[in-house]
Amino acid sequence: MLIKGIQKIATSMVPRMRMQEVVANNLANAETAGFKKDSIFLRYVKEQQGLNGKLTSSWETRMIDKLYTDYTEGALDPTSRDLDFAIQGDGFFAVQTPNGEAYTRNGSFSISPSGQLVTSDNYSVLTDGGPLTVQGGKLTITSTGQVYVDNAMLGTLKVVDFAKPYQLQKVNGSLYKAPNSVSPTQASPVVVRQGYLEKSNVDVLREMVDMIDSYRTFETGQRMIQIQDESLGKAVNDLPRKA
Repeated sequence: MLIKGIQKIATSMVPRMRMQEVVANNLANAETAGFKKDSIFLRYVKEQQGLNGKLTSSWETRMIDKLYTDYTEGALDPTSRDLDFAIQGDGFFAVQTPNGEAYTRNGSFSISPSGQLVTSDNYSVLTDGGPLTVQGGKLTITSTGQVYVDNAMLGTLKVVDFAKPYQLQKVNGSLYKAPNSVSPTQASPVVVRQGYLEKSNVDVLREMVDMIDSYRTFETGQRMIQIQDESLGKAVNDLPRKA
């Protein structure tokens, strides 16, 4: 019974360890533009312990069901920088990575040495005609995503959306990939704001509270295991004497 109890307590501690990792990642990306916080769905499994066919006790074990991302839109932060863009409403900027097309709401872009508009990870930002090359001049973008340099139109930013609930896979930070079974569609309507960045949707205070609560629960589990381990040790040591 003691060994079984230790096992059950240890099992219930696993979600708390994972929760700490998720919260720590959320806090680390609280200042990352376009970042969407992650959370964990917990599944409660009720188990019963019987003795000679009679119910003697029952308890619930928390099991990780799935990790999910909260895509709630973050607040728009004015930066007055010409290469900062934010999507107002649904949608993602399409970018080209070495592993294929990916998607982000982090519009903190820059111009590469070769003249391409790129993300902070140096991935090319895509338009309806492919990567965007900017040759001098002032870059402006309309609210519908059309790109101009010195009044010459270069293309339209590729802003896509997906069926909800989103089935995207987070690669890192605010970058996502779509499974092969999921196809992007043109976002409609598209509203792009130049000179703005979308803040992360991480509530730092809420995350700190969750981290403290998770840690205390984990710490309680540790103490319970220690107590049961000590009881088991005493039982094992007393057996030879009683024999």
